[in-house]
Amino acid sequence: MSGERALAARARDARAAGLGGIEAVTVDESRTRLAVTLFGPAPEGLVPANFRVDGGVVARDLRVVSVEAGPDDDPDPELPGRLLLELDRPGDISTYCLRLVRTDPFGRPGTEPPAGFDPFFASVDFTFGQDCPALVDCRPEPCGPEAFPEPVLDYLAKDYASLRRVLLERLALTMPEWGERHAADLMITLVELLAYAGDQLSCEQDAVAAEAYLDTARLRTSVRRHVRLVDYPMHDGCAARAFVCLSADSKVTLPAGTFRFRAGGQVFEPVPAEPVTVRPAHARIRLWAWGEPEFCLPAGATSAALRDGEGEHRLHLEPGDVLVFEEVLGAVTGLPADADRGHRQAVRLTGVRRRVDALYEQHLLEVEWAEEDALRFPLRVSAVGGPRCTPLEVAVARGNAVLVEHGASRTWCGADPERVTWPEEPAGVPGCPCPPEFGCAGTGGPELLPAYPPLSDRFMPRVPGDGGATPVTWTVPFPLPADVARAQAGRLDGVAGRARERLLALLRAAEEGRRPDDKALAWLTTVFGAAVLRRVRPAADPVAALRTLAARFDELLARKLARLGELACRARAGYVLAAADEGWEIGQTWGDAEGNALDPGRAVFRGPAGQALAPDPREALPAVEVTAVGGETGAWLPRRDLLDCGPADRAFVGELDDEGVLGLRFGDGRAGALPAPGAALRLRYRLGNGTAGNVGAEAVDTVELCGVSGVSVRVRNPLPATGGVDPEPLAQVRRRAPGHAARRLLRAVTEADYAALAGEVPGVQRAGARLRWTGSWYEAQVAVDALGADVAPDRLLEEVRERLYRVRRIGHEVRVGPARQVPLRLALCVEAEPSAVAGHVRAAVSRVLGHGVSADGAPAFFHPDALTFGTPVRVSRIIAAVAALPGVLSVSVTALERLFEPSPDALRDGVLLLGPDEIARLDADPARPENGVLELRIGGGR
Repeated sequence: MSGERALAARARDARAAGLGGIEAVTVDESRTRLAVTLFGPAPEGLVPANFRVDGGVVARDLRVVSVEAGPDDDPDPELPGRLLLELDRPGDISTYCLRLVRTDPFGRPGTEPPAGFDPFFASVDFTFGQDCPALVDCRPEPCGPEAFPEPVLDYLAKDYASLRRVLLERLALTMPEWGERHAADLMITLVELLAYAGDQLSCEQDAVAAEAYLDTARLRTSVRRHVRLVDYPMHDGCAARAFVCLSADSKVTLPAGTFRFRAGGQVFEPVPAEPVTVRPAHARIRLWAWGEPEFCLPAGATSAALRDGEGEHRLHLEPGDVLVFEEVLGAVTGLPADADRGHRQAVRLTGVRRRVDALYEQHLLEVEWAEEDALRFPLRVSAVGGPRCTPLEVAVARGNAVLVEHGASRTWCGADPERVTWPEEPAGVPGCPCPPEFGCAGTGGPELLPAYPPLSDRFMPRVPGDGGATPVTWTVPFPLPADVARAQAGRLDGVAGRARERLLALLRAAEEGRRPDDKALAWLTTVFGAAVLRRVRPAADPVAALRTLAARFDELLARKLARLGELACRARAGYVLAAADEGWEIGQTWGDAEGNALDPGRAVFRGPAGQALAPDPREALPAVEVTAVGGETGAWLPRRDLLDCGPADRAFVGELDDEGVLGLRFGDGRAGALPAPGAALRLRYRLGNGTAGNVGAEAVDTVELCGVSGVSVRVRNPLPATGGVDPEPLAQVRRRAPGHAARRLLRAVTEADYAALAGEVPGVQRAGARLRWTGSWYEAQVAVDALGADVAPDRLLEEVRERLYRVRRIGHEVRVGPARQVPLRLALCVEAEPSAVAGHVRAAVSRVLGHGVSADGAPAFFHPDALTFGTPVRVSRIIAAVAALPGVLSVSVTALERLFEPSPDALRDGVLLLGPDEIARLDADPARPENGVLELRIGGGR
């Protein structure tokens, strides 16, 4: 073991004075040779008699027999002297002391150090047991006894009474001469004060111990942090949303932030905050019935025709606008009170096209919306009824629709935001630093030490709201980035198709004798490139050139089509494409129209209208924004956690406590930026949350304007506000959180895993999967049953394939295809009642056993959404469906079989079984008999 000691102040002073000393002693493996390191000048002419080795238990009186100078090839300037001492025999593992001394007149070792040596460093302790393992740290023992001996403590004393008793017993030992027990005595007062403080600390310790576990935690903040560790998204409520329809006598434009709405005591503000133009023609839009006195938009419709006017009555609808279809009259009585209030639905337009009905010379505006917004009910457009049996316009469309959300801004109409001052760091005080135990010693001078008491708790600004009575709004971001990215992927999927259609339109025009203009030639140059156009020469022979481009479209644009696929894949993965990056690229390769249409800020990318009214409370964040007053730019925005934040990310986490007060937890400078000490912060937030915002239809009836005068705007909400949810109860969180991680499927391993994860893709009704060994690896064969369609479209199959590829097991390949359709042959013999019309009975049976929907919107027996993988076709269900029709006296099934392959006798078994990847199909379409045949024989009736 080395006898090396740390350099102290005396060593530095000795060096400065030119004195020498022993720095360290090292023992070699033979335990008979000592390497001595000296600092300062080493005396000349040292002999073995100048060294004494004292100490030892077994081996005593060791003698130095030779002295040699150490190696001098690389001397340390700080440690110039090195000596090698040879001993007469090895020592034991006890401690020895090596002394450098002067010899007496007889040449024997003396007791005084040589001249020029510091007496304090003329000796050093060492041991021969350097190879023995150390069982404890080499921390030096404290110098001197402890100041106060540790008292005997009673750890069972936790309350006021027991602490008071323990203190009195302790005083009886330390102050036996004091025996006063009167309540007015000063010592008794101090004892009771200390007992009270101890009781409070004991309660705090118990509370901290209770909050350390999910089962015993009582504070909402503690439960929230516990369940976050198991990835359970506990929610604190969500604000309600609704669509309101505005109307005005003249065109009015309301700037952003100058209007909001009220339903009694509840305030609703537009989401997002943007200008709104109110057009009188959009307040009541008439639907076109194509000249039919009885016209109805069927359930599942995704398009309609609107009557267009001229001048100020002209419609100015664009993709992304929201229309609310509403039944305003009773189809029989013609009275507004008899209108079905359940026949109201909001849709977001995805396509708008102007056309003219030449037969009636009516200007129309044909609008389309997404499948997700398909009508949930049949909408009666026109009817003949009323007291005088007159034509009625039963339903209309409402424009000027604005999405609003429950919650009132505290900074409405120029009100000053609340301010919070971030606390200053406690100023340091000069003091003597603690002595170092390891490493280099300090300078010895005073240092700046933390002040007492330090800032014990992390500062969390509180947002009490309206005294805590009205909670802070929790809102789901609108639109969600995932919805925008999915819509952008759909836009990219159609870029090539739109380019092909435009090219074919130019070809048809050229065949009719109209040559491409400069704008068309510029577009062709952008898409195909100048080199290709120089070869085909569209200016010289446009028909031949355009035919060549159309025939070789995929070949000439192979790289561009591949790039479109890459961008669409990124968008389907959730990446929002930027207008300045990917939008610019698309504009340069496919035309400016396509590039500008990829802007994520467009309203058409906000997703279906019905989805906007059903926010997920687990994605809600507090509607709070924090900004610094002067000196700093940027705002702190809410996040669910700070785990992914960097040191420069301005983010905070909102935590709701049990009193409904919101606390803002900022970062620590490593995970999230920390406000500067002493900075003044502005808090902008909204108040209003939960089920209080779920007001009924027609409840929103007031418009509040700020800074806008001379305008009159009316408002109503045809649909009730929905989506308002109160904070999740703690009992429910404790029940659900522990098993939440086990219930979440994140990786596909088995066949059921692949089917379940494929079924999570929007647009998939159900999926089936099989694992097959190909001879080299396993292949997951996934069949997809699309929602509302017989055959899954290619776009949906690509989305499922990309989804499964990210979660597949390593070594598994994925193959996705549509479900296997099994066409059927069904024959029935139906006897109609004598009073029934046989033709009506035939039509009713065909409709019930058909492929579409009935008059009330219910799916037919063989509707694509009524059957899925492996659903058996039962004879009893067919008989029950037909027998329930009016005018049917009896029914029997004479044939039920697969159309193109042998099948078991379904009539004998009563059921036709299908495989796990098969879906029954019966379209009963005479033009497509390969999709199923329905044979009916009607008897009786008239």
